[in-house]
Amino acid sequence: MAPKKSKHEFAPKKIKLKKDSKMKLKKKKKTSSSSNAVAAAGGSENRGVDSDWWNSFWEKNSPISGSMVPQDEEEGFKYFFRVSKKTFEYICSLVREDLISRPPSGLINIEGRLLSVEKQVAIALRRLASGESQVSVGASFGVGQSTVSQVTWRFIEAMEERGKHHLKWPEDDNLQKIKSEFESSFNLPNCCGAIDATHIVMTLPAVQTSDDWCDQIRNYSMLVQAIVDHKSRFLDLVTGWPGGMTIPKLLKFSGFYKLCESGERLNGNPRSISDGSEIREFIVGGSNYPLLPWLITPYNENEDEMSGFNRVHESTRSVAVRAFSQLKGSWRILNKVMWRPDKKKLPSIIVVCCLLHNIIIDCGDYIKPEVSLSCHHDLGYVERWCKQVEPLGRKMRQNLASYLENSN
Repeated sequence: MAPKKSKHEFAPKKIKLKKDSKMKLKKKKKTSSSSNAVAAAGGSENRGVDSDWWNSFWEKNSPISGSMVPQDEEEGFKYFFRVSKKTFEYICSLVREDLISRPPSGLINIEGRLLSVEKQVAIALRRLASGESQVSVGASFGVGQSTVSQVTWRFIEAMEERGKHHLKWPEDDNLQKIKSEFESSFNLPNCCGAIDATHIVMTLPAVQTSDDWCDQIRNYSMLVQAIVDHKSRFLDLVTGWPGGMTIPKLLKFSGFYKLCESGERLNGNPRSISDGSEIREFIVGGSNYPLLPWLITPYNENEDEMSGFNRVHESTRSVAVRAFSQLKGSWRILNKVMWRPDKKKLPSIIVVCCLLHNIIIDCGDYIKPEVSLSCHHDLGYVERWCKQVEPLGRKMRQNLASYLENSN
């Protein structure tokens, strides 16, 4: 029996916030674009970083001899929270209204003071970035385990809604820039992105275990599929499906697949090449994906004469591999074995980590190279060659191979 339809594709379903007994949330104006939202961070609503919590945290967690923590305070901030102070302030501006609009429900530190929005955001980011236990994270901030749990989930709820404009399929103008960058970097005309998938490994209570969630290497896991641009920025995301599902089936259950098959996406003008053939808009994917008119996979390894095409293809696809390595390296909660997570909440955690990844890029911030995983993001999993080949997909791949051969 097919799994139930996933709830976690972008644009995401609007989050319903709990109602207060005497207070209603004011609706926040929608932000028209990522750049406008980033600019808003410098406005009057931005209250900056609460120096009290940071000074206390830095004093308690500052580097000692032999520690990996940077000596410089600015670099130390980025080490602990993965973002610069400027990006941190922007994130606070996104979720401030939601974090102060509900009663704090006992969110206090050991001195008995209410937690500021900045400290709440810092606690949540540290939990996501480190993947450490709630007890360990709480100890570094002087709060209890239950506070870390409540603060982190409040942040995830707010961020999934308030930050969703940072993860969406690009409008025509931006898509043209993406195609131009792919062609400039990899010599592939009309390429709109690269697709890949990864597993989020977890343990499950015995009553929740099933073959659906048990993957090819006998882990219980949840799948994440994403399409990224030339900057390894997420453009489309789907998660929530069990790890036992095959990659071709994961693709077919996605909204992106349905849009492409119906002609509503990757439907821009084809590019004419010198031999009179055309190259339509497409994305590249690994050998575990089907070869479709709009999804181009490598030639079988036995076809040595096409090794040149495969090298270009693999280089292009590497932007998606790098995105997941950066994602799991930055937000280590996704790279550790999750202990009995709520399978209904886990997709939201994954989505928010992807939003944070994009926000870092959109704010002109950067991901430190040493943060990325040193190994493959899906270590231990083998790509199973997908035998599905559509004739129009084969023709598209031939056109691309010919174009590359003639342009060298």
